[in-house]
Amino acid sequence: MIPTTRHHPNYEASLPITAEEYRQLQSAATATFFELEFWEIGSMAIRDWLANNQPQAIALPAVAGYQWKNVFLPNGTVLRTVFNGKNFHCHVKDDGIKYEGKEVSPSGFANAAGGTRRNAWKVVWVLMPNTSTWTLAEELRGKRRPRGAKA
Repeated sequence: MIPTTRHHPNYEASLPITAEEYRQLQSAATATFFELEFWEIGSMAIRDWLANNQPQAIALPAVAGYQWKNVFLPNGTVLRTVFNGKNFHCHVKDDGIKYEGKEVSPSGFANAAGGTRRNAWKVVWVLMPNTSTWTLAEELRGKRRPRGAKA
């Protein structure tokens, strides 16, 4: 299948980058089969920088993210699981979780990365946006009441 090209919204805009940055960008885009155009990657990087350094400068949707039972994973959250000593990652983008270009559930991600019948709450680690600490999904879930227990 030939990828369709999305055109930049303004052909007259340009942003110079170093030859090394261009090479790395081209390599990363090729590795993802040009899922995103260069300008889309640049736009994402600029939005991330603005969100971290000048949050008032850009309107970011506060409601975008994935609702996983009683845990909300905001847009930009990274999920990680480990299988046979290898790390696998996926990202919350808008209102879904993307793994290898497909939308999946946390369970679908855990099972795709490490075989079937894995409990995502016990094998998925979560890195929320603007944090540097990975948290096991089960810990985000909080304390659960036993079945039949009253509040």
